[in-house]
Amino acid sequence: MNKKHIVILGGGFGGITTYKSLPRSIKKSCKVTIIDKRNHFLFTPLLAELAGSSLKSHHVALSIKEVLGSSAEFIQNEVVSIDVQNSTVTLKEHDQIQYDFLVSSLGANTSFYGTLGAQKYARVFKSLQDAIDLKNRCIDIFQQASKIEDKKKQRELLTFMVIGGGPTGIEVVAEMAELIFGSLLKQYDNINKEDVSIIVVNGGDTILQMFDKKLSHYAEKSLIKENITVKNNIRIVELRESSAITKDGEEIFAHTILWTAGVSAIDLNCSCGTFKKERGRIHISKDMRAIGSDNVFVIGDMALFPTEDGRGLPLTAQVARQQGQLVAKNITALIKGNTTKEFMYKEKGLLASLGSFNAIGQISGFRFKGLFAWIMWRGVYLVLFDSWNKRFSIMGAWFKNFFTKREIN
Repeated sequence: MNKKHIVILGGGFGGITTYKSLPRSIKKSCKVTIIDKRNHFLFTPLLAELAGSSLKSHHVALSIKEVLGSSAEFIQNEVVSIDVQNSTVTLKEHDQIQYDFLVSSLGANTSFYGTLGAQKYARVFKSLQDAIDLKNRCIDIFQQASKIEDKKKQRELLTFMVIGGGPTGIEVVAEMAELIFGSLLKQYDNINKEDVSIIVVNGGDTILQMFDKKLSHYAEKSLIKENITVKNNIRIVELRESSAITKDGEEIFAHTILWTAGVSAIDLNCSCGTFKKERGRIHISKDMRAIGSDNVFVIGDMALFPTEDGRGLPLTAQVARQQGQLVAKNITALIKGNTTKEFMYKEKGLLASLGSFNAIGQISGFRFKGLFAWIMWRGVYLVLFDSWNKRFSIMGAWFKNFFTKREIN
Protein backbone atom coordinates (compact mmCIF):
# COMPACT_ATOMS: atom_id res chain seq x y z
CA MET A 1 0.00 0.00 0.00
CA ASN A 2 1.45 3.35 -1.09
CA LYS A 3 1.85 6.02 1.54
CA LYS A 4 -0.24 9.17 1.24
CA HIS A 5 1.91 12.09 0.16
CA ILE A 6 1.48 15.44 1.92
CA VAL A 7 3.24 18.25 0.05
CA ILE A 8 3.72 21.63 1.74
CA LEU A 9 4.69 24.59 -0.43
CA GLY A 10 6.60 27.18 1.61
CA GLY A 11 8.89 27.01 4.60
CA GLY A 12 7.56 30.08 6.40
CA PHE A 13 5.36 30.31 9.47
CA GLY A 14 2.34 28.65 7.83
CA GLY A 15 4.17 25.76 6.21
CA ILE A 16 6.45 24.97 9.14
CA THR A 17 3.57 25.15 11.63
CA THR A 18 1.50 22.79 9.47
CA TYR A 19 4.32 20.26 9.44
CA LYS A 20 5.05 20.52 13.17
CA SER A 21 1.32 20.21 13.98
CA LEU A 22 0.91 16.92 12.12
CA PRO A 23 0.57 14.04 14.59
CA ARG A 24 3.55 11.71 14.87
CA SER A 25 1.41 8.84 13.59
CA ILE A 26 0.65 10.76 10.38
CA LYS A 27 4.33 11.61 9.85
CA LYS A 28 5.13 7.90 10.14
CA SER A 29 2.30 6.59 7.97
CA CYS A 30 2.54 9.31 5.29
CA LYS A 31 5.30 10.84 3.23
CA VAL A 32 5.74 14.56 3.97
CA THR A 33 7.62 16.91 1.63
CA ILE A 34 8.30 20.63 2.07
CA ILE A 35 9.31 22.71 -0.96
CA ASP A 36 10.82 26.19 -0.74
CA LYS A 37 13.23 28.20 -2.89
CA ARG A 38 15.09 29.18 0.30
CA ASN A 39 16.91 26.68 2.47
CA HIS A 40 16.08 28.49 5.71
CA PHE A 41 13.13 29.44 7.85
CA LEU A 42 13.21 33.20 8.42
CA PHE A 43 11.95 34.53 11.74
CA THR A 44 10.62 37.79 10.28
CA PRO A 45 9.59 39.47 13.57
CA LEU A 46 13.30 39.93 14.36
CA LEU A 47 14.43 40.90 10.85
CA ALA A 48 14.51 44.61 11.71
CA GLU A 49 17.06 43.90 14.45
CA LEU A 50 19.36 42.39 11.86
CA ALA A 51 19.13 45.61 9.82
CA GLY A 52 19.95 47.58 12.97
CA SER A 53 22.94 45.36 13.79
CA SER A 54 21.37 44.30 17.07
CA LEU A 55 21.31 40.68 15.90
CA LYS A 56 23.25 38.67 13.31
CA SER A 57 22.01 36.57 10.39
CA HIS A 58 22.31 33.29 12.28
CA HIS A 59 20.01 34.62 15.00
CA VAL A 60 17.00 35.13 12.72
CA ALA A 61 17.37 32.19 10.30
CA LEU A 62 17.14 28.46 10.90
CA SER A 63 17.88 25.69 8.43
CA ILE A 64 14.63 24.11 7.22
CA LYS A 65 16.32 20.72 7.24
CA GLU A 66 17.20 21.27 10.89
CA VAL A 67 13.53 22.02 11.62
CA LEU A 68 12.29 18.93 9.79
CA GLY A 69 14.85 16.42 11.00
CA SER A 70 14.66 13.02 9.32
CA SER A 71 10.87 12.65 9.30
CA ALA A 72 10.26 14.75 6.18
CA GLU A 73 11.87 15.48 2.82
CA PHE A 74 12.99 19.00 1.93
CA ILE A 75 13.33 20.13 -1.68
CA GLN A 76 14.97 23.49 -2.36
CA ASN A 77 13.30 24.59 -5.57
CA GLU A 78 10.88 27.16 -6.94
CA VAL A 79 7.24 26.27 -7.57
CA VAL A 80 6.07 27.07 -11.11
CA SER A 81 2.51 25.74 -11.14
CA ILE A 82 0.16 23.06 -9.91
CA ASP A 83 -2.23 20.76 -11.75
CA VAL A 84 -5.24 20.14 -9.53
CA GLN A 85 -6.79 17.53 -11.83
CA ASN A 86 -3.68 15.33 -11.86
CA SER A 87 -2.54 16.38 -8.35
CA THR A 88 0.95 17.41 -9.40
CA VAL A 89 3.31 20.31 -8.61
CA THR A 90 5.71 21.51 -11.31
CA LEU A 91 9.03 22.92 -10.14
CA LYS A 92 11.44 25.30 -11.88
CA GLU A 93 13.85 22.53 -12.83
CA HIS A 94 10.90 20.85 -14.60
CA ASP A 95 10.51 18.27 -11.86
CA GLN A 96 6.99 17.11 -11.06
CA ILE A 97 5.83 16.08 -7.60
CA GLN A 98 2.70 13.98 -7.12
CA TYR A 99 0.59 14.74 -4.05
CA ASP A 100 -2.43 13.43 -2.20
CA PHE A 101 -2.77 16.55 -0.07
CA LEU A 102 -1.30 19.93 -0.91
CA VAL A 103 -0.76 22.85 1.45
CA SER A 104 0.08 26.13 -0.28
CA SER A 105 1.79 28.63 1.99
CA LEU A 106 4.21 30.49 -0.27
CA GLY A 107 3.66 33.86 1.40
CA ALA A 108 3.76 37.28 -0.23
CA ASN A 109 5.98 39.64 -2.19
CA THR A 110 6.38 43.40 -1.85
CA SER A 111 3.60 45.28 -3.65
CA PHE A 112 4.27 48.74 -5.11
CA TYR A 113 0.62 49.24 -6.13
CA GLY A 114 1.64 50.51 -9.55
CA THR A 115 3.71 53.39 -8.16
CA LEU A 116 5.91 54.77 -10.93
CA GLY A 117 9.62 54.12 -10.44
CA ALA A 118 9.14 52.23 -7.18
CA GLN A 119 10.45 48.90 -8.41
CA LYS A 120 13.54 50.58 -9.85
CA TYR A 121 14.48 53.02 -7.08
CA ALA A 122 13.09 51.63 -3.81
CA ARG A 123 14.72 49.12 -1.55
CA VAL A 124 12.46 46.43 -0.08
CA PHE A 125 12.46 44.57 3.21
CA LYS A 126 11.32 40.96 2.92
CA SER A 127 14.37 38.70 3.03
CA LEU A 128 17.51 38.02 5.00
CA GLN A 129 19.57 39.65 2.27
CA ASP A 130 17.32 42.74 2.26
CA ALA A 131 18.11 43.34 5.94
CA ILE A 132 21.84 42.80 5.43
CA ASP A 133 21.85 45.13 2.43
CA LEU A 134 20.05 47.88 4.38
CA LYS A 135 22.54 47.69 7.24
CA ASN A 136 25.47 47.77 4.81
CA ARG A 137 23.88 50.69 2.97
CA CYS A 138 23.76 52.75 6.18
CA ILE A 139 27.38 51.92 6.95
CA ASP A 140 28.54 52.74 3.42
CA ILE A 141 26.61 56.01 3.34
CA PHE A 142 28.33 57.24 6.50
CA GLN A 143 31.73 56.28 5.15
CA GLN A 144 31.02 58.23 1.96
CA ALA A 145 29.58 61.22 3.82
CA SER A 146 32.62 61.47 6.11
CA LYS A 147 34.77 62.24 3.06
CA ILE A 148 32.56 65.10 1.83
CA GLU A 149 33.38 68.62 2.99
CA ASP A 150 30.36 70.31 1.40
CA LYS A 151 27.71 70.27 4.16
CA LYS A 152 24.79 70.52 1.74
CA LYS A 153 25.92 67.49 -0.24
CA GLN A 154 26.72 65.63 2.96
CA ARG A 155 23.21 66.20 4.31
CA GLU A 156 21.62 65.12 1.03
CA LEU A 157 23.55 61.87 1.23
CA LEU A 158 22.49 61.34 4.86
CA THR A 159 18.74 61.54 4.21
CA PHE A 160 16.83 58.28 4.62
CA MET A 161 13.15 57.68 3.86
CA VAL A 162 10.92 54.76 4.89
CA ILE A 163 7.61 54.57 3.04
CA GLY A 164 4.97 52.78 5.11
CA GLY A 165 3.68 53.34 8.63
CA GLY A 166 2.79 49.75 9.49
CA PRO A 167 4.66 47.49 11.94
CA THR A 168 7.42 46.58 9.47
CA GLY A 169 8.17 50.18 8.51
CA ILE A 170 8.09 51.46 12.09
CA GLU A 171 10.22 48.68 13.55
CA VAL A 172 12.78 49.07 10.76
CA VAL A 173 13.00 52.85 11.07
CA ALA A 174 13.39 52.56 14.86
CA GLU A 175 16.29 50.13 14.41
CA MET A 176 17.83 52.35 11.72
CA ALA A 177 17.74 55.28 14.15
CA GLU A 178 19.44 53.14 16.82
CA LEU A 179 22.17 52.14 14.38
CA ILE A 180 22.67 55.63 12.96
CA PHE A 181 22.40 57.84 16.05
CA GLY A 182 23.60 55.28 18.59
CA SER A 183 26.59 53.86 16.74
CA LEU A 184 27.52 55.26 13.32
CA LEU A 185 27.30 58.93 14.31
CA LYS A 186 29.80 58.38 17.12
CA GLN A 187 32.43 57.10 14.71
CA TYR A 188 32.67 60.28 12.62
CA ASP A 189 33.65 63.62 14.16
CA ASN A 190 32.73 65.61 11.04
CA ILE A 191 29.10 64.41 10.97
CA ASN A 192 26.60 65.94 13.41
CA LYS A 193 23.14 64.72 14.42
CA GLU A 194 21.62 67.70 12.58
CA ASP A 195 23.21 66.48 9.33
CA VAL A 196 21.15 63.25 9.36
CA SER A 197 17.47 63.07 8.37
CA ILE A 198 15.26 59.99 8.81
CA ILE A 199 11.74 60.34 7.44
CA VAL A 200 8.68 58.08 7.70
CA VAL A 201 6.08 58.65 4.99
CA ASN A 202 2.68 57.24 5.96
CA GLY A 203 -0.54 57.21 3.95
CA GLY A 204 -2.88 57.14 6.96
CA ASP A 205 -3.82 59.60 9.70
CA THR A 206 -1.47 57.92 12.17
CA ILE A 207 1.19 55.24 12.08
CA LEU A 208 0.37 51.72 13.32
CA GLN A 209 -3.35 52.18 12.68
CA MET A 210 -4.20 48.63 13.77
CA PHE A 211 -3.38 49.66 17.34
CA ASP A 212 -5.48 51.71 19.74
CA LYS A 213 -5.25 55.42 18.84
CA LYS A 214 -3.56 56.34 22.11
CA LEU A 215 -0.85 53.76 21.46
CA SER A 216 -0.41 54.95 17.86
CA HIS A 217 0.04 58.54 19.05
CA TYR A 218 2.49 57.37 21.72
CA ALA A 219 4.50 55.52 19.06
CA GLU A 220 4.60 58.61 16.86
CA LYS A 221 5.81 60.82 19.71
CA SER A 222 8.46 58.22 20.56
CA LEU A 223 9.83 58.27 17.02
CA ILE A 224 9.92 62.06 16.98
CA LYS A 225 11.95 62.02 20.23
CA GLU A 226 14.44 59.76 18.45
CA ASN A 227 14.95 62.41 15.71
CA ILE A 228 12.65 60.70 13.19
CA THR A 229 10.31 62.89 11.13
CA VAL A 230 6.82 61.45 10.62
CA LYS A 231 4.74 62.63 7.65
CA ASN A 232 1.13 61.39 7.72
CA ASN A 233 -1.64 61.50 5.10
CA ILE A 234 0.83 61.41 2.23
CA ARG A 235 0.35 59.22 -0.80
CA ILE A 236 3.39 58.58 -2.97
CA VAL A 237 2.64 58.37 -6.70
CA GLU A 238 6.17 58.26 -8.12
CA LEU A 239 9.70 57.49 -7.01
CA ARG A 240 12.79 58.94 -8.61
CA GLU A 241 16.45 58.20 -8.00
CA SER A 242 16.67 60.41 -4.90
CA SER A 243 13.15 61.62 -4.24
CA ALA A 244 9.47 60.75 -3.92
CA ILE A 245 6.59 62.62 -5.55
CA THR A 246 3.35 62.92 -3.57
CA LYS A 247 -0.20 63.00 -4.88
CA ASP A 248 -0.22 66.78 -4.26
CA GLY A 249 2.91 67.27 -6.35
CA GLU A 250 5.36 67.76 -3.47
CA GLU A 251 8.83 66.32 -3.94
CA ILE A 252 10.44 64.79 -0.87
CA PHE A 253 14.18 64.25 -1.24
CA ALA A 254 16.04 61.23 0.16
CA HIS A 255 19.19 59.46 -0.97
CA THR A 256 18.01 56.10 0.44
CA ILE A 257 14.38 55.04 0.02
CA LEU A 258 12.95 51.92 1.67
CA TRP A 259 9.48 50.67 0.67
CA THR A 260 7.45 48.81 3.34
CA ALA A 261 4.01 50.05 2.30
CA GLY A 262 2.42 46.75 1.36
CA VAL A 263 2.57 43.17 0.13
CA SER A 264 0.63 41.00 -2.28
CA ALA A 265 0.22 37.23 -2.30
CA ILE A 266 2.59 35.19 -4.44
CA ASP A 267 0.64 34.13 -7.52
CA LEU A 268 0.22 30.37 -7.81
CA ASN A 269 -0.49 29.32 -11.39
CA CYS A 270 -2.85 26.44 -11.99
CA SER A 271 -2.02 24.74 -15.29
CA CYS A 272 -5.26 22.79 -15.41
CA GLY A 273 -8.26 24.80 -14.35
CA THR A 274 -7.86 27.78 -12.07
CA PHE A 275 -8.44 29.01 -8.55
CA LYS A 276 -10.89 31.76 -7.80
CA LYS A 277 -8.69 34.73 -6.89
CA GLU A 278 -9.10 38.29 -5.69
CA ARG A 279 -6.20 40.73 -5.29
CA GLY A 280 -3.91 37.77 -5.91
CA ARG A 281 -5.30 35.79 -2.97
CA ILE A 282 -7.04 32.45 -3.44
CA HIS A 283 -10.63 32.14 -2.22
CA ILE A 284 -10.94 29.37 0.34
CA SER A 285 -13.73 27.72 2.30
CA LYS A 286 -13.90 27.92 6.08
CA ASP A 287 -12.01 24.64 6.48
CA MET A 288 -9.07 26.23 4.57
CA ARG A 289 -9.53 24.28 1.32
CA ALA A 290 -9.39 26.15 -1.98
CA ILE A 291 -12.86 26.66 -3.45
CA GLY A 292 -13.65 23.72 -5.73
CA SER A 293 -10.87 21.48 -4.38
CA ASP A 294 -11.00 18.54 -1.98
CA ASN A 295 -7.29 18.16 -1.28
CA VAL A 296 -5.68 21.60 -1.74
CA PHE A 297 -5.37 23.78 1.35
CA VAL A 298 -4.26 27.42 1.19
CA ILE A 299 -3.03 29.30 4.25
CA GLY A 300 -1.36 32.54 5.28
CA ASP A 301 -0.86 35.47 2.91
CA MET A 302 -2.10 33.50 -0.11
CA ALA A 303 -5.50 32.70 1.40
CA LEU A 304 -8.57 34.91 1.15
CA PHE A 305 -10.60 33.60 4.07
CA PRO A 306 -14.34 34.45 3.98
CA THR A 307 -15.02 37.39 6.31
CA GLU A 308 -18.00 39.71 6.65
CA ASP A 309 -16.23 42.65 5.02
CA GLY A 310 -14.78 40.47 2.24
CA ARG A 311 -11.24 41.68 2.92
CA GLY A 312 -10.01 38.44 4.44
CA LEU A 313 -7.72 38.12 7.45
CA PRO A 314 -4.56 40.15 8.15
CA LEU A 315 -1.35 39.06 6.41
CA THR A 316 0.47 38.20 9.64
CA ALA A 317 2.47 35.32 11.06
CA GLN A 318 -0.14 34.99 13.80
CA VAL A 319 -2.84 34.14 11.25
CA ALA A 320 -0.59 31.75 9.31
CA ARG A 321 0.39 29.84 12.45
CA GLN A 322 -3.20 29.34 13.57
CA GLN A 323 -4.28 28.26 10.09
CA GLY A 324 -1.36 25.83 9.86
CA GLN A 325 -2.42 24.20 13.12
CA LEU A 326 -5.97 23.67 11.84
CA VAL A 327 -4.89 22.43 8.40
CA ALA A 328 -2.76 19.73 10.04
CA LYS A 329 -5.83 18.60 11.99
CA ASN A 330 -8.04 18.67 8.89
CA ILE A 331 -5.59 16.63 6.81
CA THR A 332 -5.44 14.12 9.65
CA ALA A 333 -9.23 14.02 9.76
CA LEU A 334 -9.52 13.40 5.99
CA ILE A 335 -6.96 10.58 6.12
CA LYS A 336 -8.94 8.93 8.92
CA GLY A 337 -12.25 9.46 7.12
CA ASN A 338 -13.53 12.10 9.53
CA THR A 339 -15.03 15.53 8.82
CA THR A 340 -12.99 18.71 8.78
CA LYS A 341 -13.36 21.68 11.13
CA GLU A 342 -13.84 25.34 10.30
CA PHE A 343 -11.20 27.92 11.06
CA MET A 344 -11.85 30.44 13.83
CA TYR A 345 -9.27 33.19 14.10
CA LYS A 346 -8.40 34.31 17.61
CA GLU A 347 -6.27 37.42 17.75
CA LYS A 348 -3.85 36.94 20.61
CA GLY A 349 -2.68 40.53 20.60
CA LEU A 350 -0.50 43.06 18.82
CA LEU A 351 3.05 44.14 19.60
CA ALA A 352 5.42 46.60 17.93
CA SER A 353 8.95 47.57 18.90
CA LEU A 354 9.96 51.24 18.92
CA GLY A 355 13.66 50.67 19.54
CA SER A 356 15.62 49.86 22.68
CA PHE A 357 13.54 49.68 25.87
CA ASN A 358 10.39 50.93 24.14
CA ALA A 359 7.39 49.24 22.49
CA ILE A 360 3.60 49.21 22.43
CA GLY A 361 1.19 46.33 22.83
CA GLN A 362 -2.42 45.40 23.27
CA ILE A 363 -3.56 41.97 24.44
CA SER A 364 -7.08 40.94 25.47
CA GLY A 365 -8.24 44.53 25.86
CA PHE A 366 -5.20 45.60 27.87
CA ARG A 367 -2.92 48.33 26.53
CA PHE A 368 0.69 48.79 27.57
CA LYS A 369 3.70 50.77 26.41
CA GLY A 370 7.29 51.62 27.22
CA LEU A 371 9.70 49.27 29.00
CA PHE A 372 7.06 46.72 30.06
CA ALA A 373 5.77 46.41 26.48
CA TRP A 374 9.35 46.06 25.23
CA ILE A 375 10.05 43.21 27.68
CA MET A 376 6.76 41.60 26.66
CA TRP A 377 7.64 41.97 22.96
CA ARG A 378 10.99 40.26 23.41
CA GLY A 379 9.58 37.53 25.64
CA VAL A 380 6.77 36.64 23.25
CA TYR A 381 9.03 36.34 20.22
CA LEU A 382 11.59 34.29 22.11
CA VAL A 383 8.85 31.79 22.94
CA LEU A 384 7.59 31.74 19.35
CA PHE A 385 11.05 30.89 18.00
CA ASP A 386 10.79 27.13 18.40
CA SER A 387 14.48 26.43 18.90
CA TRP A 388 16.23 26.45 22.27
CA ASN A 389 19.62 27.00 20.63
CA LYS A 390 18.30 30.13 18.92
CA ARG A 391 16.59 31.36 22.08
CA PHE A 392 19.78 31.18 24.11
CA SER A 393 21.81 32.68 21.28
CA ILE A 394 19.39 35.62 20.88
CA MET A 395 19.21 36.20 24.65
CA GLY A 396 23.01 36.26 24.74
CA ALA A 397 23.14 38.86 21.96
CA TRP A 398 20.52 41.02 23.66
CA PHE A 399 22.37 40.79 26.98
CA LYS A 400 25.61 41.79 25.28
CA ASN A 401 23.89 44.83 23.74
CA PHE A 402 23.15 46.17 27.23
CA PHE A 403 26.86 46.66 27.90
CA THR A 404 28.53 47.08 24.49
CA LYS A 405 28.04 49.06 21.30
CA ARG A 406 26.49 47.38 18.30
CA GLU A 407 29.07 45.73 16.09
CA ILE A 408 29.41 47.60 12.79
CA ASN A 409 30.71 45.21 10.16
